[in-house]
Amino acid sequence: MSLLLLGDSVLAGPSLQVDEVLSVLGMDKGQIAKLVEAQPLSYALNEGRSDEVAVAVVWYLPVPLAKVSEYLRLENSGSLDDDVADYGLLTEKGGASSLTPIALSNEDTMALLEAERGDEFNLSAHEYASFKALKKTLKHSPQKNIDGLVGLHYRDILFQRFLAYRQGGSYAIAPYMREDGLDSKPSLELNQAANESAILTRYFPTLLEAWLDYPKTLPLGVKETFPWVKKNVEGRVATILRHRIDTDWNGGTLILTREFYASHSYNASQWITGCLPYRDGTVIFQQVRSYTDQVAGVASGVKHLVGRELLKDKMLKYFKRLCGILGQCE
Repeated sequence: MSLLLLGDSVLAGPSLQVDEVLSVLGMDKGQIAKLVEAQPLSYALNEGRSDEVAVAVVWYLPVPLAKVSEYLRLENSGSLDDDVADYGLLTEKGGASSLTPIALSNEDTMALLEAERGDEFNLSAHEYASFKALKKTLKHSPQKNIDGLVGLHYRDILFQRFLAYRQGGSYAIAPYMREDGLDSKPSLELNQAANESAILTRYFPTLLEAWLDYPKTLPLGVKETFPWVKKNVEGRVATILRHRIDTDWNGGTLILTREFYASHSYNASQWITGCLPYRDGTVIFQQVRSYTDQVAGVASGVKHLVGRELLKDKMLKYFKRLCGILGQCE
């Protein structure tokens, strides 16, 4: 069954077959043919940086498109991630109190007060200095007071990062200070991720332009939210700030998610998630580009292989959980 799909520029070119869209997603003919087996297919994407890890997953499910789209459009899909312990939404009006559920362990509290530039935490020069200044005011304070004040300061830093992004987009993301002096710059990584997307370039050029130039006005009908999640990353609790937008795609859905701040382990990531009508059901796809200093340098090739496997495993868990929610998996 052939279905027509168009992007945000309906009159810009000819109608496209679903299989052609899947090809633009990076799938070959053999992979497309296997979709009807209702098993998730994963494959690596071209990576444009030494610190980039990129993986795609596509899955066909015999589920009505409307049902899949409705679930993917939920404002906060943190429940699909097995590693997420808590999640919520950030708003400018809500202030730092939007982050009240985020609490630091005693270990992280003390580590932040002693933190030096490096890769233990993702902090700017100003943020490192602010913790040093706070430490001086906490001498002889009871541990309970220290935990409370450091947690409050940490949540304020998170909120200030949200405000900076909300008002200045990716260009306003403060770099992370590293020990070697080669600071990590999520702004450059996220802009590269956007430009590397063939889906956005081919079908959503107007949305891509707005995504790159955010907070430029988003196209009509595009909805945005700013979720935060607290999750386990490499055995440590991490706080992650996201920008999520979704739009219609001729009955289907396209969702873009930027992780514009992660408290440790990786710098930033971009997800492109969507669902399209296909045969008697729905094709669900996701492309993730993640950036981490851990895969650059010596033995980069091996590190990338390991990184892709870890990322693929997380994506497959996400898909299988979605499959169960939709009533297609045990």
